[in-house]
Amino acid sequence: MDARILTRLGTLRQLEIFMKVAEKNSIARAADELHLTQPSVSNQIKKLGEALNIELYEVIGKKIYLTHAGEEVVRTGKEIFESLSSLHEKINDLKGVKSGLLKISVVTTAKYFLPHILGPFCKQYPGIDVEFKVGNRAQIIERLKANLDDFYIFSDPPEDLDIARYQFLPNPLAVIASADNPLSKRKDLKWQDLSGEKFLMREDGSGTNNAIEKHLKKHRLTIEKKMIIESNEAIKHSVIENMGISILSAYVLSKSKEDGLEQLRIPTFPIMSYWYIIHLREKRLPLIAQHFLEFVLNKHQDVLPMKKIEAHIKRSL
Repeated sequence: MDARILTRLGTLRQLEIFMKVAEKNSIARAADELHLTQPSVSNQIKKLGEALNIELYEVIGKKIYLTHAGEEVVRTGKEIFESLSSLHEKINDLKGVKSGLLKISVVTTAKYFLPHILGPFCKQYPGIDVEFKVGNRAQIIERLKANLDDFYIFSDPPEDLDIARYQFLPNPLAVIASADNPLSKRKDLKWQDLSGEKFLMREDGSGTNNAIEKHLKKHRLTIEKKMIIESNEAIKHSVIENMGISILSAYVLSKSKEDGLEQLRIPTFPIMSYWYIIHLREKRLPLIAQHFLEFVLNKHQDVLPMKKIEAHIKRSL
């Protein structure tokens, strides 16, 4: 390798700042996340460009667009930081110290159970740091494409990406209603009994909606009235207020009795789907990430409220 390139690459901190600007497409948003001033961010990426003697980005209107050189710097920067992280993990492992940074992004419903897994894992490996991000399916897929994290948790993994997937947990989708809804007092309900109800649904493209649409199509069922709400929490509270009924993951129902929710017993429900932990197939997993994957696959039965989950599965079968 030409040693002169090392003198032209600037500092790792400048590279890190530029990669954050590229990720956020904004100097202002990058500055906020890095807890720096905007002039400081601008100055650092300017120095990096000067060190390489090439333009790394251009501003059109108020938007930032990477040049080809800028894209190459980001790609190489990811490889550099992944290699440094891997080196750090290997050194710590040789020392017998389990430490490092674990980065996980999950779709919104997964936030209800992931803390049950992370808590015991962090107790077992107290030296680690965790970055835990939550978003809708589209946002998490974008993070996956950009390889921003170690793992991603979906109930409906994308089919068009080269990923490694590991099924580890059932995800029953149940029909729920307010305890004040007359339907919650009835037994032997049929789908037709719900025809006058308004269904509170997630946005098109969510994993929950995808599973519901496949199920309805398979059983030739239809929903007449819908209200779209882009948050499981908002749907849950709207159902409690008897604004309508919904089909949600059983994990949202962990305290359904206390919240005033009831699971309706409907033939063909709950819908059975599963949770997957995934990563890009060519991803080089840090050692701490490898430990986490083994923990999830081997220990989830011990740390999650499986009896409650299985009860939701059985109630309508």
